[in-house]
Amino acid sequence: MFDVDLIEKGLKPMPATPEMIAAMEELGPGDYEIYSEKLNLIVEEGKKVMTMMGISSMLHSGDTMAAVYTAEGDLVTTACGTYLHCVTGQIPVKFILKYFQDDPSVGLREGDVFYCNEAIYGGIHNPDQFAIMPIFHEGEICGWTVVGAHQSETGGKEPGGEVTTAVTRHDEGMKLTPIKIGENYLIKADLLKMMENFISRAPRMQVTDVKARVAACDRIRIRMQQLLKSKGRRFVTGLFRKMIKESEDGVRKRIKDWNDGIYRHVVFIDTTGAEASLLRVPLTLHKKGDRLTIDFTGTSPEHNGSFQALAPCVRAHCAVNLYQSPFHDFPISAGTMEPIDFIIPHGTILDPDPEAAISCSPTTASAAFPLLAVTLSKMMYASPQRDQVCGFCSSNSSAPMITCVNQHGAKVVDFLGFPLNAWGLAARHDCDGVDVFGFPHGPWGKGPDVEDTERAFPLIHLYQRGQADSGGYGKYRGGTGIALSYIVHNAPYAIFTASCKESKFPTTTGLFGGYSETVVPGIRVTGIDAIEQMKAGKVELPNSDYELLTKNPFKGKIVREHQTRPPLIVKKGEMICSSTQGAGGYGDCLERPAESVMQDIRQEALTHWTARNVYKVAYDPKTLKVDEAATEKLRATERRNRLKRGRPYHKFVKEWSKLRPHPQALKFYGTWPDAKKNREVIRI
Repeated sequence: MFDVDLIEKGLKPMPATPEMIAAMEELGPGDYEIYSEKLNLIVEEGKKVMTMMGISSMLHSGDTMAAVYTAEGDLVTTACGTYLHCVTGQIPVKFILKYFQDDPSVGLREGDVFYCNEAIYGGIHNPDQFAIMPIFHEGEICGWTVVGAHQSETGGKEPGGEVTTAVTRHDEGMKLTPIKIGENYLIKADLLKMMENFISRAPRMQVTDVKARVAACDRIRIRMQQLLKSKGRRFVTGLFRKMIKESEDGVRKRIKDWNDGIYRHVVFIDTTGAEASLLRVPLTLHKKGDRLTIDFTGTSPEHNGSFQALAPCVRAHCAVNLYQSPFHDFPISAGTMEPIDFIIPHGTILDPDPEAAISCSPTTASAAFPLLAVTLSKMMYASPQRDQVCGFCSSNSSAPMITCVNQHGAKVVDFLGFPLNAWGLAARHDCDGVDVFGFPHGPWGKGPDVEDTERAFPLIHLYQRGQADSGGYGKYRGGTGIALSYIVHNAPYAIFTASCKESKFPTTTGLFGGYSETVVPGIRVTGIDAIEQMKAGKVELPNSDYELLTKNPFKGKIVREHQTRPPLIVKKGEMICSSTQGAGGYGDCLERPAESVMQDIRQEALTHWTARNVYKVAYDPKTLKVDEAATEKLRATERRNRLKRGRPYHKFVKEWSKLRPHPQALKFYGTWPDAKKNREVIRI
């Protein structure tokens, strides 16, 4: 089942044939500019069709894509959503071509509809589902369309697709390799029934969203066939190849402008899903000439939890950073990835055995975000792309999955979309980060309004606002995350799960002296009926996690836990918090203008404690008027204290190398400190 060759080569564009090159060279003046934009509009229309027809919150909040691929399965252009799916969407097309095109029992004909959600062959994890259709013209395949979106239920051992306690793939629910679910433009009812049976916690959502994906594919197919009829197969072939080549040529030139060298960074994940434990993810970025090599050698060995990712998922997460930041101004096509090579050692948490659990793979693979942010920033600082130097985004995800019978009597299993789209964006070399930026996997993501969430689910928002002190401190401050608390309302209970890889140890470290983000614990308040207390008017409502924890106004039992949560029952009137981290800062916090610190306090992005003790600002706490002379004195004293605390590097290393984390923290880490394999994982 595990076709290594297909997976390894599936993200690179196929070599251009002489016919493709000739067709590309025949394009007339303006053809590329006009018709590349037409393709972009076609996929945008397809994505809109899916969004209007689908019903799941992830589909509406932006974890989606619609794309066009060449006849060989290479990405031409996409409408996002998320970059992840357009990158891995190439694999199922190439799978179908390799295994089914010449198989008489399956075949490949006009009007066929394929479908899949297997992470080995196209998904990031099995909640990601794809509809796939070939585009025929005059009896020949001229291209493909793929439409994908995250689905919030898979039929696994836990509700929701991200199964925190999964041990093997068999705990995670439905996993479809590419199968034909339709012929002659008709979806087969028996196969829809099969999926409905798999997804019995949310059958209506599954069937409706399958149809939404297929309808979007078909709209793109129709528009492409209209273009083929108007301009001809040779023209479209040349246009496809031109779009791929423009990306490749541009990326090669840009890489060549950067300094050759080797750049390194390392981050740590603090859970396997089922247990808290440190996991190591290092990156070595090799740059020579016009090529990059992204090397994850030294990553912790695979374990028997769900915080692992298959290699195609890791490559796709790297593409998220590359498409958004250093190569943001090039077409989104397979050509971008041609000059980039990957080394992802098998047997690690970034490429475990195919039997491994990987349903929390996006959380795991998003370690690539801060890794690439730091290494690329080091490399790009002395280049024409200096303005792209940025710590990127925090890479946490505390968004809970809710499972219940809602206030309307319907069974629902879905992500709560706002916290998923409310992460902080890191500071740059010349400005602060963006507070509550969004979702780095899909920067077009949309957090639903409070009213939309409360209409769909039996919840009341106690507060939903920026989280003070969550952004990394520095000369330029990292963007903040949010503080968010839900109260269960109009239902006897709801079940929640959540996944987050950094609730104890931050992965986003900041740049050039900037502080890391602030990690956030999971918080619940149990043994209360907050709704009844509020009705009685006898409680002073908190407006942040800090007030909830320090004042405990509802007098309930406060539970502090990891943000990764296996299924938890939260009863009517009890509350669960789903707050998010900010992102890293940039530069020395003592260089931040004191007036900027005061503005942060006015905006409630910082607390007074931080202004005094971290930024060393002297001011009147009532008027927020700065005492410049006293501030300079405080900062001069702190600089002298830093020099006193400092030690020569060789002395620091001698002492530091003797330290070792607690054995429990290293249970799944591998050998210390190099994270080599030190235990066997047996899966049944």
